[in-house]
Amino acid sequence: MEYSEKVMDHFMNPRNVGVIEDADGVGRTGNPTCGDLMEMSIKIDENVITDIKFRTFGCGAAIATSSMATELIKGKTIDEALEISNRAIAEALDGLPPIKMHCSVLAADALRATLTDYYTRQGHLEKAAALTDEEVAEPVDSEEAREPLHWDDFSRMVRALNSAYPDTDPLDLSTTKLFKMILKLPGFDDNPEVANEEQLEKLQMAWHEVRSG
Repeated sequence: MEYSEKVMDHFMNPRNVGVIEDADGVGRTGNPTCGDLMEMSIKIDENVITDIKFRTFGCGAAIATSSMATELIKGKTIDEALEISNRAIAEALDGLPPIKMHCSVLAADALRATLTDYYTRQGHLEKAAALTDEEVAEPVDSEEAREPLHWDDFSRMVRALNSAYPDTDPLDLSTTKLFKMILKLPGFDDNPEVANEEQLEKLQMAWHEVRSG
């Protein structure tokens, strides 16, 4: 797996690492089952994110995307920061291997969680609710999705995901969201705790390959 020079730079020399003790907002995202965890803290002055720190537990790509995300966010207004997509984070790093695109989603999700906390503290509950992670869409009814599925049914799991979520781009998913989508498949019949990051990454990549033809 090859990484760009920028990815390696932000992995070896991550920017804005740490915690803001008197933060205006703190957010956490990720799932230990899926492998990556991120905490973000911010200071906001007159709607501008003046300072930002992060702590990430995860692979090199997760650390690099977290670092780049903080660089892109710092100095932006809230609305400008929310326009920074996971794709923009990956592009700023001169690209990521497809199997690691979910790491860029982690950083984007962390920002939304942090701003949700900020708006809640400010009493702007409607704005906070608007940023809350959306529920995973109900899967489209399909024969593949209804068949009994287990974690070791790799090929069938990929087919089930592809038929149940026809409008989803696999590369725009965090491993946490992919995990939730699998649990929603009507035929899924296995222990959720058995899943791990490597397994979810392989499923995501295989689904991407099927979707891209």
